[in-house]
Amino acid sequence: MYLKRLELKGFKSFPNKTDIIFKEGVTAIVGPNGSGKSNVSDAVRWVLGEQSIKSLRGDKLEDVIFAGSDNQKPMNFCEVALTIDNSDGKLNIDYSEVTIKRRAYRNGESQFYLNNKSCRLKDIKEILLDTGIGKDGYSIIEQGKVDEILSNNPINRRKVFDEACGISKYRYKKTESERNLRNTKENLDRINDIYVEIENQIKPLYNQQVKARKYLDLSEKLKKIEVNNYIREIQRIEKQLSEINSQYDVLGQELKNIDEEKIAFEESSKEVSIQIEEIDKAIEKSTEYINSIRSVIDKKDYEINLLNQRKDNSSTKIKRNMEEVENINKSFVDNKENLEKINKEKEEKEKSINEFKNQISIFIEKNEANKNKIEELNDKIENLKDEIINLLNEKQDVSNKLSTLNANKENINQRNENINLEISEINEKLKSKEELLEEIQNKINSKKEKIEDFKKKVNSYYENLRKLKEDNHNLNVKIQNNNYALKEYSSKLNVYIDMENHYEGFNRGVKEVLKNKNLKGIYGALGQVVTVPQKYEKAIEAALGAYMQNIITSDENSAKAAINYLKHNKIGRVTFLLMNIIKSKKINNIQARTNFIGIASDLISYEEKYRDILENILGRTVVIDNIDEGIKFARETGHKYKVVTLEGEILNPGGSLTGGSLKSSGNILSRKRLINEFNEKIKATKEENTSIQEKLVSMEKEIISCKENIQHYEEEIKNLDKELIFSNSSYSRYEEEINSFLSSIKKLESEKESLGSNLSYTLQKKEVLESQIKDIDDKHKNNKETIETLSKELNKESEIYENEKSKFDNINIQLTKDKEILKSFNADMERIKEYLNQLNNKKLLIEKENNEEENEIKDIDEKIIIEDREKENLKTQLNENNKSLGNKKIVRENLKQKLDDNNLKLKNIDKQFIELREAIFKVESRIEKLESNKESNNFKLFEDYNLTYLQAVELRDDDIEINKKILDSLKKEIRSLGNVNIDSIEEYKETKERYDFYSEQKEDLQKSIEAIEEIIAELEEHMKIQFKEEFDKINENFKYVYNRLFGGGEGNLTILDEENILESDIEITAKPPGKKMKNLSLLSGGEKALTAISILFSILLAKPTPFCILDEIEAPLDDSNIARFGTFLKELTSRTQFIAVTHRRGTMEAADYIYGVTMEQRAISKVIALSLNEAEEMTDII
Repeated sequence: MYLKRLELKGFKSFPNKTDIIFKEGVTAIVGPNGSGKSNVSDAVRWVLGEQSIKSLRGDKLEDVIFAGSDNQKPMNFCEVALTIDNSDGKLNIDYSEVTIKRRAYRNGESQFYLNNKSCRLKDIKEILLDTGIGKDGYSIIEQGKVDEILSNNPINRRKVFDEACGISKYRYKKTESERNLRNTKENLDRINDIYVEIENQIKPLYNQQVKARKYLDLSEKLKKIEVNNYIREIQRIEKQLSEINSQYDVLGQELKNIDEEKIAFEESSKEVSIQIEEIDKAIEKSTEYINSIRSVIDKKDYEINLLNQRKDNSSTKIKRNMEEVENINKSFVDNKENLEKINKEKEEKEKSINEFKNQISIFIEKNEANKNKIEELNDKIENLKDEIINLLNEKQDVSNKLSTLNANKENINQRNENINLEISEINEKLKSKEELLEEIQNKINSKKEKIEDFKKKVNSYYENLRKLKEDNHNLNVKIQNNNYALKEYSSKLNVYIDMENHYEGFNRGVKEVLKNKNLKGIYGALGQVVTVPQKYEKAIEAALGAYMQNIITSDENSAKAAINYLKHNKIGRVTFLLMNIIKSKKINNIQARTNFIGIASDLISYEEKYRDILENILGRTVVIDNIDEGIKFARETGHKYKVVTLEGEILNPGGSLTGGSLKSSGNILSRKRLINEFNEKIKATKEENTSIQEKLVSMEKEIISCKENIQHYEEEIKNLDKELIFSNSSYSRYEEEINSFLSSIKKLESEKESLGSNLSYTLQKKEVLESQIKDIDDKHKNNKETIETLSKELNKESEIYENEKSKFDNINIQLTKDKEILKSFNADMERIKEYLNQLNNKKLLIEKENNEEENEIKDIDEKIIIEDREKENLKTQLNENNKSLGNKKIVRENLKQKLDDNNLKLKNIDKQFIELREAIFKVESRIEKLESNKESNNFKLFEDYNLTYLQAVELRDDDIEINKKILDSLKKEIRSLGNVNIDSIEEYKETKERYDFYSEQKEDLQKSIEAIEEIIAELEEHMKIQFKEEFDKINENFKYVYNRLFGGGEGNLTILDEENILESDIEITAKPPGKKMKNLSLLSGGEKALTAISILFSILLAKPTPFCILDEIEAPLDDSNIARFGTFLKELTSRTQFIAVTHRRGTMEAADYIYGVTMEQRAISKVIALSLNEAEEMTDII
């Protein structure tokens, strides 16, 4: 299978019809930038179903339609047709040539065709599944596909590997199964909603029917007991109220007497309190005055003490100052004597310093000449030493050059010997490689013959497998469709049975009569007893109308019993048809006309016993094909008969016409027919499934056998392909090695000639360098002798200088010491003078302070005398006021005693008042409680039983035993029953029937869900096994291909999550030659591109696609990598056809055919066949 032809018309830059014929091998499509060459790969992707216009470099669908140019108008549509040679039958379709076509219009409409027949995109995808062909497969590889492999998005990378490992079709089946699973679960959810609703109803209904009778019995017993209990309780309360009211009057009079006595004592206490309050104010005023006098006396004592303290402090301070003045005088005398002594020593030290300065001046003048001569000698010696060092460095340089020349001489001689040996060894290797090359060529020819033989066998088995798979697929699809149909039939059957059992479509009264099995002589509703062919259902339904709701009974008594039942339960009205009264009324003399179908009663089936009733209702109704013929018939017969059409229009006798939309009657007429039909369909479908399963078992054995044979021979072919690739690689390598050996021999002989010339030059240079070394040695000897003479003279002068310098240093040291001592004398004298000034100033300050303190003492003595006099006057006033205060306190004590006596009596009265008030309160509370109880009992009596007290007395029964325990027990039982529904028994029965029906439905759907989940699990398991096997093969291929394309290095593919193999990300690691193993993201741009290409080629080795379109994927590669890319591409053509959109020379050189895309007119692309040189010129490579 290969891509045979691509036809474009109106697609992008190809407005004119363009046919591109492809052959097996490599076809290159080249052209300058902007020529439209990439539109060819876009066209293939688009025709195979690409829906994303952005991936086709557009924004909307009309962007793929030719937009017009300066000389040509825009087109309204575009189409692309791709023709595949399917002579080997690998595509699951019975055509040797398959053409896929897609057409799009500017209005957004898009159509797909398969061999010129309209189809869905889904149909095309199913045919191409597991071939690698498709927009998401690996048959179209552009830079975007490389980016998908390189991207960090695991979903994009997974798509490529899923298609390569052949699990895409299983993912598709899994998706379909999951969709069916969702639909089934949704149906189950709907059934569950109804089921839960019914389940929630059935439990309460069951409990209600159990409680109903018990509730009525308990309620009657409770009423008798409670009414008599209320009567007795009310009479008891009235008796107690009479007794308590008398007691209440006595307590009221006692309370009044105590209250009057209390008022009299309160008035007396009030007068005494006023007198005490006035005395308290006078006492308070006297106390305040006395306290103020005491405060002033205390203040006078405090001030006198302060004055005495100040006087003592001043006396102490004067005494201390006099002692300090005496000490200052003594210190002044001592420091003055010390100052005179230091001044004398200073004068002697200044005289000594002047003598030392004179000696130093004489020494400096004497030794200046000696020092200059020493410096001159040192300079001469240093210059000679520098010259010697330069000579030594120069000699070392020359010696190094000489050593280098000697080494070069040895190297040249040694290299000549090595070259002779290398030439000899290369000649031996060259002979060995030529022999190996011939042997490899023979192996390659043998393997190619085996591969061709195995391919023929594989193709034969593939043809058988294709037919078996197609048959298997069709049978599985048939079973799947049958299973879905069975579920649908069963679901619909159950619905119709449920509708039939619950009398859906009938009025409530009809339903209730039909459900009541206790009613005798009921045969059913009219709509139930007839069977109507499907084509007459609308006509008969219109003819019957409301008659379908009529119930057939045996006689008047049966009808009367049913009517009484309806009236008693208030559940509607029903019309009854009496079999013993109603007689047949049928047309007998009508003539057949065009479009006349028949009398309505003749077109239906029913039991003979119902004939009179049905002919009475339908015997004068005519069924006509359509309304026009019906009107014509009515006119011809004078509007005597009721006419109905197949669509349900009615022409009534007399001329009225009824028509329009016919409201559904709940499928009353069609239900029986549909139930029978669905039962038959279920039976036939199950039998067909059994037959198909037997065929599938037999077919599966044939498929397994066929696959085993294919796998065996494909493994053989794959192994031979790998061996062939290795052999071709070895052949190319040996050829390269032989050429390398010949080139090496030529280079060695050239090098040998060059070495002879270098040896002559080396010997000449050596003589010159040896002469230079001799001259340097002579100069070095002369300089050394001169240095020795100058050094002796320098030593003599230096000795004289050092002796004089030693004397000078001793004098200088002593001079420095004397200067320091003199400096110290000056500092001491200044310090003593400053101290004497300070002492004098301090003495003056002390004398001034003593005078001030003596004046202060005199002032204090005068103030003390005045304060003592004022203090005595205040003490006299204090004694007089204390005596007056004592008299007032005696009066107050007498009044206080009288008040306490009154308060004690009031306290006793209050106690009696409170006791009486509490007693009255208790009586009032009891009266209020009894009144409340009486009112409560009257209210409950009326509320519970709608009886007043007087009415209840009439029902009094003194024989009834009123026991609180029995009463509470009855109430508790009734309360525990809750609300009671009397109609719950009948409601429970109906609900239980529906509950059982939906339980069965729920169980069937749950089984369906389990079956689908099992299918999904099997698909996942199969996908895991296949993905792992194919992935491992791709990984092994990747390691080999990576090494080939990179010329070394390592590559590896890793499934990051082995536990979740179907969703796991796939990590790509690579180790380019000479580098460490890296994650893909750390590689350079060129390395990333070549790594991705290696993966794509590995996929093609593991699972070749019939054809592969490469759209400038090698653009980032350098020339050396392009060469390896082209070589490997050529090797893969034995199993895959390649179409390469490119501008690289290496790829063009590998191509068997070249097409050029050019724009002779602006915006219009044209395809032409080219030679390699023409292609290079077009793409500006050269």
